[in-house]
Amino acid sequence: MRTILLRAKLLLALLLAVVVLGCAGPSRFGNIEQILAMEVGRMTYEQALDRWGEPTSLDKGDRLFTALWERQRSGGLVTERVFLTFDNRNQVMRSYRYYSKPFE
Repeated sequence: MRTILLRAKLLLALLLAVVVLGCAGPSRFGNIEQILAMEVGRMTYEQALDRWGEPTSLDKGDRLFTALWERQRSGGLVTERVFLTFDNRNQVMRSYRYYSKPFE
């Protein structure tokens, strides 16, 4: 019984370490938040396509559209999402959101 409990604790500690290391690992998008903060009002949709390829999804509105890029890291344990909103007229980025969540 004691060895089963010890093994369970070791397995739990190992899983926790994997999650912590996965969350702390480098982003598949690079240093995204600092880059995007400097690119608001400057980056075009074409430049985003050159940088990250085709988006996972695209949501078009009357004046704006939002593109989503999604990547997995840490063996699929962490999902990263970058939402970029562009104006339809000039296709220049107007805002961004970045999420990195484990177990999605």
